[in-house]
Amino acid sequence: MTEFARPNSGGSAVDRDTLVARFEDAGQGHVFAFLGDLSESESESLLRQAQAIDLEQVAALAALAAETRPALAEIAPPGDELLRRQGADADGTGADERREWARERGVAMIESGRVAVMVAAGGQGTRLGTREPKAMFPIGPRTGRSLLAWHAAKVVHWSRRIGQPIPFIVMLSDATAAATRTFLEDYQYFGLGRENVHTPVQGSLPPLDDDGRLLMASRHAIALSPNGHGGTFSALADGGLADALSDEGITTISYVQIDNPLIHPLDPVFLGAHDLAQSRLSSKSVAKRTPAEKVGVFARVAGKPSVVEYSELTDEQAGQVDDAGDLLFGQGSIAAHCIELGFASEMAERGLPVHRARKKVPHVGADGEPVNPEAPNATKFETFLFDAIPLAEQSLFFETLREEEFSPIKNATGSDSPSTAAADVQSLFRGWFERAGLAAPDGAIEIDPEDAPDERTFREHRGVVDSEAEQDA
Repeated sequence: MTEFARPNSGGSAVDRDTLVARFEDAGQGHVFAFLGDLSESESESLLRQAQAIDLEQVAALAALAAETRPALAEIAPPGDELLRRQGADADGTGADERREWARERGVAMIESGRVAVMVAAGGQGTRLGTREPKAMFPIGPRTGRSLLAWHAAKVVHWSRRIGQPIPFIVMLSDATAAATRTFLEDYQYFGLGRENVHTPVQGSLPPLDDDGRLLMASRHAIALSPNGHGGTFSALADGGLADALSDEGITTISYVQIDNPLIHPLDPVFLGAHDLAQSRLSSKSVAKRTPAEKVGVFARVAGKPSVVEYSELTDEQAGQVDDAGDLLFGQGSIAAHCIELGFASEMAERGLPVHRARKKVPHVGADGEPVNPEAPNATKFETFLFDAIPLAEQSLFFETLREEEFSPIKNATGSDSPSTAAADVQSLFRGWFERAGLAAPDGAIEIDPEDAPDERTFREHRGVVDSEAEQDA
């Protein structure tokens, strides 16, 4: 894998002829094939975009696309960095007692103003049948509250609880930035306060065809794709956001993804465990449903804590079990992390490996007409946040329960779809009523996240606090 520094931001203006010649010399002159037919505003837009393209990076990406995928280094199951949901430590400390210690530490972190929330919201809702960003997709069983509002409400709860604002970072992409910013403004930033909401845009990388050529999204725009969740680090660094957060006393970023309505943007148990372990990058895990489930798994690669993509495991490795019958590589990543702000800044400067994937990329052809390929026609490139795990001096893998924290919305139908997420939200809420010994209401249940973002708070509000509740975040 090739590592790349932070993306080029464009630099000073250059004249049209020089820019066109530069692209022609790099074998990318087709980008300007329709320049003479464009309006003045379209021409200016294309030239500005082209100026920001790093042609040396494009050449490196083309070389990467042609490389043979390297064999996976020595792999082993995770070690002491995996904190199991159940069981005792070597000193006999039980999981329940350990979680309560962690919770106390995590609450103290939130109350002291050390924690900011970051929601990755760069995805479009195309696969869900909508032209709007995925952040706007309705998830509230009764209210139709959007995914973004759902997550924001949980942060509002904690902000009101501690009596001070909590920075809320919504990481956007070029494709979702304008619409999502307008959405936030229209809904008055969901009560978080405009000054506390930050909307950085993650970087982009251009997909390339089989000849290493840039694709055109239209006659006046080069096709670009978000640079993956590894872009988190540069999104925090660019524009001085990380420095501003540090000046406010923020030390830790709680990172989640927009498409998972069950996740806790602020989980005091996870935060506290992260802090107690002196981890610089911590990650939540859930037990895989089957050996073949398509999620990255936690492991040790060449002796270092890592995440291994499911496609890199052989069928034999994926199916290996321990003496208890549990999968050796059975802890799947759910893309929820605690990140030390200083570590994020280090990773922004260092850069991460770039991964490639064959995809269907709509574009305009040489005749300027739209092309909607039926088969993969290009290579997309992205970086993964979890590639920073082996670079951290200390890391933590924190096991949680799928039914409590993981039900992503990725597909229009079938698994990981709106229907499965809706069912899981209902199952979660009904479980809260049942374990509290309360009668659940008829029909769809919607518990306002501002009132009760988790089961523990739900029980507290209803005067049902016992030893079982003390275990819950």
